[in-house]
Amino acid sequence: MVKQIVASWAEPTQPLLMVRGDAVFDIRLLQLLLTQNYTAVLVDSSVPAQFESLVASALTTRAGKLCGATLIHHNWASAQSGSVENALSHGLERGTVAVLDVADQPLYSPALRRNLRPFWFDAPSPEQKKPAEKLLLDSVQKGSQDFPALVHVPIERFLISHLCKMPIRPNHLTVGWALGALATTVLFATGHLIWGITFALIVGILDGLDGKQARLKVETTGGGKFEHQLDSVFEVAWPTALACHFCISRQLPSAFFYLALLLIAEALDGIGKHGVYVPAEKRLVEPHFFDRIVRLVGGRRNIYIWVLIVAVALGVPAKALIVMACWEVVTAAVDLLHASWIRREIQARPAQAGSANELR
Repeated sequence: MVKQIVASWAEPTQPLLMVRGDAVFDIRLLQLLLTQNYTAVLVDSSVPAQFESLVASALTTRAGKLCGATLIHHNWASAQSGSVENALSHGLERGTVAVLDVADQPLYSPALRRNLRPFWFDAPSPEQKKPAEKLLLDSVQKGSQDFPALVHVPIERFLISHLCKMPIRPNHLTVGWALGALATTVLFATGHLIWGITFALIVGILDGLDGKQARLKVETTGGGKFEHQLDSVFEVAWPTALACHFCISRQLPSAFFYLALLLIAEALDGIGKHGVYVPAEKRLVEPHFFDRIVRLVGGRRNIYIWVLIVAVALGVPAKALIVMACWEVVTAAVDLLHASWIRREIQARPAQAGSANELR
């Protein structure tokens, strides 16, 4: 009841976020609600057909389905009576409650680097359990992946569907793959390439699980940034270990030249990727289709492990470092050119808008 909520309100100057305990929400929707300066209710005026059965029990209003998440301000709540749902329904009819429509929200998710309609649904019945699980598993899958990562997807999906039901924290998975990556570094440095490749392939799968576990169980923490830093460390450590082995074994005396070329190109590629993804995040639009192609085959740690596999199979493992360096140079050049093109496109838009206004 609204009166009971008002009576127990701890800080009347602060709004109250109310969320149904038997519902699931995309974090973007809750973050959107928290930015409002007035009483606002989350509704969905256009539920996709494949999700209708998951939200069938939600109350229907003129504005759409009530999702079960509301930001309430004390002044508004003090003037209401009865149940919260009835007060919100009347508020929608009288226009005293703002409407935040899920159907109007941007599709692009910066965290996933792909389009994903913000989702919500009630606790599913036993018959709806599988569709609900499928939706949640899809919601933690990142877009714009390299080719090896696409191979990993079904394996990761199978593993995470079981891991999410276990008392395993995302940080546990991060420690697991980090130890595996460290072992891979040692194996590469000591010339045990077959074992190193085996560990690297396992690490490639484990590396994608901690983020999925964190998003699926809503256990994202600052440790996620540390995980990205570890990624960067091993992006450098693995080729460095290979260069040390190839140089010491005299298989490639110029190994450190190619290592330097690879690392410089990686640094420049980081600048290029920043110029591609940051504008996409600011505009909440998916990066250009061209970027997905580059991401699919561009130089990355997963790709380079497959380069090493081919080189070892052909009996010329040291050639892998040369191919890696050249591959990264091409990737960096493409990403820098793409970022430059995006920057020019953004700069040209204000000028185009100004010309349009002058014509009016």
